[in-house]
Amino acid sequence: MTATHARYTESALISKQRYISADWLAAEYERLWPRVWQMACRLEQIPRAGDFHEYRIGRQSILVVRENEESVKAFHNACPHRATRICSGTGNTDDELRCPFHGWAWRLDGSVLEIPDADDFAPEVLSRKDLRLREVHVGLWGGFVFVTLAENPEPLLDYLGPVVDGLAPFEVDKMRLIRNRTTVMDCNWKVGLAAFNEAYHLEATHIWDLSGYATSRMNGARRPARVGVALADKPNPAKRIDVRDTEGRTPGSYQFLYETFETHNKMRNVPELVTESAPLGAMGDDPKKAAVEMLRLQQMISLAHQDDIDYVEALDDVPGNVPSVQFFTDVRRKVGAAGGVDYSHIPDEDMLAAIDYCIYPNLVGPVSAGNWILFRFRPNGDDPDTCLYDVMFLHRFGDDEEVPEVEHEFYARWEDHDGWGPTIGQDLSNMGHVQAGLHQTSFEALRLNRQEAGVRNFEKFVDSYVLADGDATA
Repeated sequence: MTATHARYTESALISKQRYISADWLAAEYERLWPRVWQMACRLEQIPRAGDFHEYRIGRQSILVVRENEESVKAFHNACPHRATRICSGTGNTDDELRCPFHGWAWRLDGSVLEIPDADDFAPEVLSRKDLRLREVHVGLWGGFVFVTLAENPEPLLDYLGPVVDGLAPFEVDKMRLIRNRTTVMDCNWKVGLAAFNEAYHLEATHIWDLSGYATSRMNGARRPARVGVALADKPNPAKRIDVRDTEGRTPGSYQFLYETFETHNKMRNVPELVTESAPLGAMGDDPKKAAVEMLRLQQMISLAHQDDIDYVEALDDVPGNVPSVQFFTDVRRKVGAAGGVDYSHIPDEDMLAAIDYCIYPNLVGPVSAGNWILFRFRPNGDDPDTCLYDVMFLHRFGDDEEVPEVEHEFYARWEDHDGWGPTIGQDLSNMGHVQAGLHQTSFEALRLNRQEAGVRNFEKFVDSYVLADGDATA
């Protein structure tokens, strides 16, 4: 592995070529993607024997198959006869995998089931060992199916490292997919990932025309500031809310903690700023109305449950002097318990916190008690200027709640769908501007600050693969 630490001092710049160069993208396909673990799908997307899910990365197609209740297999998705893709999308194949071109068939474990007119082939080309579907390594964690094209990968749990222990209290394996969307984002896949891997952009991108909760400081004392879920898709300077502290720092600086690991990184709200939030009475004359409105806004991006809203609406009185986050934390605990979900092991400061693990190479998103919004970024073919952006909303259901069936939604243009929620919509609207700026001749490299330490750590991870055999820049 090439030593790259000197390139990652606090003052080191990061070349723009990795975001715009076709040669760099080709090097990623050759040196990065075949060697790392990648999340392919959720187990609930393949619940029955014969269910399959196709995962694509660049030109590689991997077929994930539920062999039986205990076993999940993955194969290179190409028939050894004439290379036809065996299955596309998602579906069920009963008890066999069959090539749609000439009808060659395999059992769900990849062994040969049938070769039509086998006598018409030279015996030397029909070795059943050679005709087995080529397996891809599979790892299971948290209800997810991970795959890797590496021949001898490190165990998945070792690769995930601190992510496993950090997310254990949230029991993400018991969450279920409630929404699954994919669109084409107008930027390089690493630009998209970076946008969700730092909080430095919060004030400029999101904190306009807001309703929510947080705390900021003025004259040495905390005062309520309405920070949380943005209502408008575009900033309105006339309605900007002052959320800086007395030292002039933005929320990304004073509200978040950042931690980097050898692989992966994490950011989260400062715990005491979560638990010491503004009281509901500061949000309006009617605390109950304010609480319901805040929950509905959070529900827009799947951070609140409908059961939470129903519970609050059924209350006779909502105290205005209770810190808002503490109130919503108590509601979530009570509603969970009523549905058979126990959150007692999760500390108050983590219940509704935005805890983001960036799981390398391409996953990031905030988790809280009962919810996880997970974003996945993949290159879009051979185009370094666009990427595939997957949004997965996960939700923890009570014992008696019905889990909905989920259809995969695809939008060739993200602008063609208006249901991203305001905050995601604001991020999407920025990305094309970032990518366009990277192509300006006046711009040469990125300058990163402390809040962007996760971005720097991630690029170091990418370099450990892409630059292991030399410079990949054009």
